[in-house]
Amino acid sequence: MLKDPQNIKLLIDEDLSPRVAHLLCEQLLIDSISVRDRGLLSSNDPEVLEYAFQEDRILVTANIRDFEQLARSYEIHPGIVLIRDGSLLREEQIIIVKNAIQAIEEELKDGRDMINRVLYISIDGTKKFENLSASSVEKD
Repeated sequence: MLKDPQNIKLLIDEDLSPRVAHLLCEQLLIDSISVRDRGLLSSNDPEVLEYAFQEDRILVTANIRDFEQLARSYEIHPGIVLIRDGSLLREEQIIIVKNAIQAIEEELKDGRDMINRVLYISIDGTKKFENLSASSVEKD
């Protein structure tokens, strides 16, 4: 269980079940909303990422290719969880997002936030944090 779930706010992309957001709110008291519940289903990816930025929410998505590219083009973004497994059942989506939250909490405890970072995570438990923004690409 998270020590301070108020530090983490999530936006669940449309490629995941909106029920994930609801269960995170109910079970873990995480401030979590879905793209669908915010009327963003017809929005393009840059609009979704901008909404996440404006709301200070970490975006959770399985759309790795598009959001990696977007992260590399933004000077600053709120952080993105990139789920490597795109065709998970709802229960698996909930498990993987809970695992991501635990990993993010560990980072926060160590003084590292998600600004300009992505977390690659898989259902098998593998995870990797990476700095990914326009400014980090220029430094490489």
